[in-house]
Amino acid sequence: MAREDLILVLQLITQRLRNVRRLQFTLDFLFAYILLRVLASGQQLTILSLGFTRGHALAVAFLLALVGLWLHRIRQGYRRNGQEVIVLLGEARDPQEVQLYRQFKRY
Repeated sequence: MAREDLILVLQLITQRLRNVRRLQFTLDFLFAYILLRVLASGQQLTILSLGFTRGHALAVAFLLALVGLWLHRIRQGYRRNGQEVIVLLGEARDPQEVQLYRQFKRY
């Protein structure tokens, strides 16, 4: 691949990492919210204006935890692929590439 193609691939991987991170943060927040609501409520509780029994709320929390786990695995795969692209690119030649490397390492 040409250097420009590898840079484009790294930009796409960085964007995908950013999106997966945002989604994972949202799901983790919702997971924590549901667990706190389950602990603080009785048998019947309302989550985001929807009625749930305690068992159903725990099932939703469990499913959110599974989705969060798989999002973490997806992020690991993107990170591994991005690191391979960085190895192929070698040393950064201009300030734009340096900034792209830093962005990738941030996620």
